Amino acid sequence: FTLDFLTPLLPAGVGVAWLGIMEGLADGIGQVLKLFTGRASDRSGRRTTWVRGGYRINALARPLAAVGMLAALPWWIVCCRVADRVGKGVRGSATDALVADWTTGEARITAFNRMRTFDHLGATLGSLSAALAAWWLAPQDLWLAVAALAVVTVWVVWLTRGLCDNSPTLAASPTKAAGWWPQAPSLRRPLSALGIAALATRISPLLVLVQVAGLTADGTSQRWPLWQICLGWAALSLVQAGAAAFAGAVSVRLGPVWMLRAGWVATAVVFIALALASGPWLIAAGIAFGVLIGLTEGAEKALLADCAPQAERGVTFGAMALVTAVTGLIGNALGGVLLGWWGSEIFLVLAVTPMVAIVVLGRQRESYSIP
Repeated sequence: FTLDFLTPLLPAGVGVAWLGIMEGLADGIGQVLKLFTGRASDRSGRRTTWVRGGYRINALARPLAAVGMLAALPWWIVCCRVADRVGKGVRGSATDALVADWTTGEARITAFNRMRTFDHLGATLGSLSAALAAWWLAPQDLWLAVAALAVVTVWVVWLTRGLCDNSPTLAASPTKAAGWWPQAPSLRRPLSALGIAALATRISPLLVLVQVAGLTADGTSQRWPLWQICLGWAALSLVQAGAAAFAGAVSVRLGPVWMLRAGWVATAVVFIALALASGPWLIAAGIAFGVLIGLTEGAEKALLADCAPQAERGVTFGAMALVTAVTGLIGNALGGVLLGWWGSEIFLVLAVTPMVAIVVLGRQRESYSIP
């Protein structure tokens, strides 16, 4: 809720040409941290310490963006965005490993997809609230709504008190990470394929919304007012929630590998549509992008959780974060800068990468039984 209340308001304080760089830099820093915190949670067997710490950083960074909006300081907003992603980096790998510790088989696939469903539902409510604030408040008063997020973030921190590390599997076999990178041979192809696909799949939905809404390089919209941009963000989140709920059932039948293959083919098609479509078809392409995110997020994590031995789960999710961070930073930087300078043709270039990822993934097995 808090993240997606703030995110669609960012174009009001940061120019479009810098959105991609800001999003790529913030996400990149957060993702790199996941390798370190994931390994630390493996070595100690304590996941919840990192989860709580990450949410506390989020609780500070998100409301503080109000200062930058009040004082018209884009650099302050960028710093808050980076700090927020640091919080996500602190808790991200530990959270995924905690879910993997407590689940197996079909329950694991369901759990990862259900997490994404609730995440996107919260994002929908946050975006709708942002749309109401943008419609009701004058632009110079939006900082008040952002500052009020402190009420919700403090509540989230309070909710983390009930997290528990006492998984039966952890109690029976304490985890000890061997190094800074996962060693299981079964992880090589999946990690490589996910990294290549991330050039397209890690493109910020904010950049897709910029394309659909027709924002110009100076951050003003040719067609949509700010409140309508927030509604567009809410629509993206809602279709992602529905897609994630649907993916939970389908992934159990097809398996995460086939889910990823289908999603990557569809991603290439959608990116071509974003480059060539106009009018209502462009809006449809933007909605389709949201559907694809919801379909593939849970499958990515379920595949890695199946392939990774228990002692390397944290560092595996950290490695995934690092690999996708590097390629995601490249994709977001190219998308943001070239979208402002070159135009929508950049999506044609990005459409190639998911197809390459399918080739790299090859004949990947569906699951593994690793002690």
